[in-house]
Amino acid sequence: MKLEYRDGFLFTSIIVQYHGKSIKIDNIVVDTGASYCIIEPNAIESLGITSSKHDEIEIFYGVNGIYSYIKRTADCIMLDQFALNDISFYIGTVDDNINGLLGLDALIKSGALIDLKNMKIVFNI
Repeated sequence: MKLEYRDGFLFTSIIVQYHGKSIKIDNIVVDTGASYCIIEPNAIESLGITSSKHDEIEIFYGVNGIYSYIKRTADCIMLDQFALNDISFYIGTVDDNINGLLGLDALIKSGALIDLKNMKIVFNI
């Protein structure tokens, strides 16, 4: 999985599959300080995800404050050719020009090895 270092962050792309639809999302930050994957609502708008009164909402504390996110489970999140099936993610705003965070949950589950010399992630599972 290719990485791009810009603006002080490591960026990559992922594919999210949700209820039979899929979308490629660019400008995803690889964030070993984030416990979970978070995806910007606008980045997944075409998947038709809506909110309801039964949503599971979780509160997170970050360096810039307190955030509320809605939890969903993707059919699959593709990290290059590696598939993470039935993985939870959170929907919420991260920051300008960032469409989401690839958090430790996905990185650990995939056995990710971050190779900064070659600017890529390899999967060891």
